[in-house]
Amino acid sequence: MHATDRSGIAVAVSVMLATFALTPLTKDSSFLGVSWVVIIALGVVAVLMRRARLSAPAVLVAQLLLLGVVLVALSLTMPAPAAPWYEHFFGLYGAGAEHMRTQASPMDPDNGVKLIFVSAIGVIAVMTDLLVSGIRRPVWAIAPPATLFLVPAIGLGTDTGLISFGCLAVGYLGILVAEGLNSTARWTRGLSRDSAEGMGTAAPVVWRSAGYIAVPAVVLTVALGVIMPTLSLPGWGLGSGQGGSGPLELADPTLDLRRNLNQPTDRQVMSYTTDRPGGVYLRMASLPKFSDAGWQVATIRLDRGDQLPAVPGLRQEPAKRRTTTITVGDFRSEYLPLPYAPRRIQVAGQWGSDEQSLVVHSTRSGSGIRNLTYTVESVDIDPSGEDLAQASAGTPTDSALTSVVPNDLPDSLVKLTRQVTANAPTPALKAAAIQAYLRSARFTYSTEPQPGTGYQALENFLLKDRRGYCEQFAGSMAMMARVVGIPSRVAVGFLPGDRQGDTFKVSVRDMHAWPELYFSGFGWVRFEPTPAVASAPSWTVRGPSDAGEDPTSRPSSTSPTQRASAGPNPTVAPTQGPTTGDSTAGFPWRKTLTGSGIALLVLLILASPATIRIRRRSARMADGLMPDERVEAAWAEIKDTLVDLGGSWPEGSPRMIGTEVATRLHQDKSATLTQVATLVERARYSRSFDDPASVQNINQMTDEIRRGLAEPRSGWQRLWAFVAPRSLFRGLFRARD
Repeated sequence: MHATDRSGIAVAVSVMLATFALTPLTKDSSFLGVSWVVIIALGVVAVLMRRARLSAPAVLVAQLLLLGVVLVALSLTMPAPAAPWYEHFFGLYGAGAEHMRTQASPMDPDNGVKLIFVSAIGVIAVMTDLLVSGIRRPVWAIAPPATLFLVPAIGLGTDTGLISFGCLAVGYLGILVAEGLNSTARWTRGLSRDSAEGMGTAAPVVWRSAGYIAVPAVVLTVALGVIMPTLSLPGWGLGSGQGGSGPLELADPTLDLRRNLNQPTDRQVMSYTTDRPGGVYLRMASLPKFSDAGWQVATIRLDRGDQLPAVPGLRQEPAKRRTTTITVGDFRSEYLPLPYAPRRIQVAGQWGSDEQSLVVHSTRSGSGIRNLTYTVESVDIDPSGEDLAQASAGTPTDSALTSVVPNDLPDSLVKLTRQVTANAPTPALKAAAIQAYLRSARFTYSTEPQPGTGYQALENFLLKDRRGYCEQFAGSMAMMARVVGIPSRVAVGFLPGDRQGDTFKVSVRDMHAWPELYFSGFGWVRFEPTPAVASAPSWTVRGPSDAGEDPTSRPSSTSPTQRASAGPNPTVAPTQGPTTGDSTAGFPWRKTLTGSGIALLVLLILASPATIRIRRRSARMADGLMPDERVEAAWAEIKDTLVDLGGSWPEGSPRMIGTEVATRLHQDKSATLTQVATLVERARYSRSFDDPASVQNINQMTDEIRRGLAEPRSGWQRLWAFVAPRSLFRGLFRARD
């Protein structure tokens, strides 16, 4: 088999295996078969052109042209309006990008997304082939396929699992093994042995080296992956993945919100009963981070246990608790829908709560709320309008997230906020003014996606088209509240739903977003700026006599009235003591032993190159070899020592090589090298070379030459040559001898 054939097959298999990493992103797996055909076609073209000895640039251009033709042909097989082919082709990319922006993973099937996936995979196949066979840098070939693994790993923020990582690792190891076999296949006899990259039939050596280095590396990567948010081993209780108790980066719940509000048909997803009047908002996630990227979740720490931490900022918890029993149907999420503020939950499975937001999230990979029934005790945060109007804006313990106004926030948004709240004397009345402004006839509720992202989307919504759905209304109010000094965040969950007898039915289109604002003594208080969806909370628009209004009632057409208080009554939010997470009694033996094992594994992997190099030297210097074999082994050891120290092995006959390398040694060492070079010529070209006496001191001569080569080098160079000997990786880094 030609070397180019072996490399081409390895590249194709590697990229094909890496494509499995994209399957969590879409429900349509048909892109796999199409992309594999594209990968094979690109590989065949590359192999044939390299057999014809065409240049690397020519191969690259041919592959790109073929990829373009295949993508255009693929687009023509997809349903199209009456438009030229090029408009249809680029239109599919635009439609696919919009579909990816508005859909949560796994996305519904879409031709544009399929074309984007196949295009990306084709480009990655071309780049990988270029690195391996074009510019002869196979060790870098991990980078392009790794992007297919990183896209879902970073974008989803959840465990991608071991299978996709294993496919990536196996494909990369295949490329390295193929390159090692190619290197050893270049060896020929005689003079060319000095300039070849390997010695003899070394396929067993290649496979052993791959095992020595690759297997520990894969094991280490998997072990380290346990502490990453995108790869975990269930049941170990380690790190920041969904099996650990460390910081957890959650997925973006606004994508689920957008997708569910745009479902073609409505359907019931859960029901609940409660022992107090009226329905309740079922809160799932909290978005405290605000920037040009919009409102986002923050890294949180989950503490296990059915008793939840203290309610942030609430001065006095009501004695009366609400008990709600919730039954979830065909709805998938790893957030637990709960009334705010939850105090105690009875739920099967492994769950953890965040002390800042009281969000409850699964701590076990693959666990969720589908077909789950659970009970929660909660307290209602329902202050009177009069008391709230007198409250000051508090300072939550996470104010570094919830009080920050970005420096790059457009002045137009700040100016609008000042105008809306100009006549409101207290923080709560400023919040009520913002809510009334957004609920006014100026704005129209619409679930149709509007153009723009980040600050641009806010400017479009507040200053131009004034059309949007709950995400825009909630995000705008939370932003405006921060401008006037009120800490804020956005909550995502469900509206109370429709009451049928004693049961409330919640549908997929009841998914909703609303702002929560922080006030001294009350903590986080819900507001409702979205018109035509739900009534504004009673404490934001009326006096204490209406505090018990049913939040499931529809909004009235009258404008909210603001009640000015006699004056603010500044109070300080109570300081919360630290809450304790899930812990077990006794010394954490499992984590300690696991950590020690990982540390030991790291040391073993770091020591493996030096260990392999020492074993190779010992084998070369061993007794029992024939005289000519001892000479060749000594010559190979001198060559590897020079390469390890950063030198280059010259080309030519042994005498020419000895003469050139001897110039880098002291006089006594150069004479010794000349003697060894002469022995090499005799061993290779004489009719017989079986005199043991002539090679009796070959090991001592070799050690003397090795010391002479190392003497001019610095201590760091000698240490690096020992820890990471380049001669072991000559085939990977293409160090020309």
